[in-house]
Amino acid sequence: MIVRCGRCQVQFDVPGVGRFQCPACGTTNEIRGGPDTLERPPAPEPVADAPSPRVECDFCGFSFIVGDVATAPCPMCGEAVVVEGGEA
Repeated sequence: MIVRCGRCQVQFDVPGVGRFQCPACGTTNEIRGGPDTLERPPAPEPVADAPSPRVECDFCGFSFIVGDVATAPCPMCGEAVVVEGGEA
């Protein structure tokens, strides 16, 4: 964990709670087990949403991903493609 020397304000790395000398000025710094000095566990990974549905254009056969819509224009030919389960 990175700490700051109380005397010269230089930041340095320490393995955890204890007493450590500042590499810049030699002052002994005591690292206590308070909430600001303890290492925190990593934040949980965000839960990924289900992927958007993929539809295929009936006119040209191009396959593309759409959002929650009733119809979407095909990016290849411009034809309106009906999306199953989309908003009405």
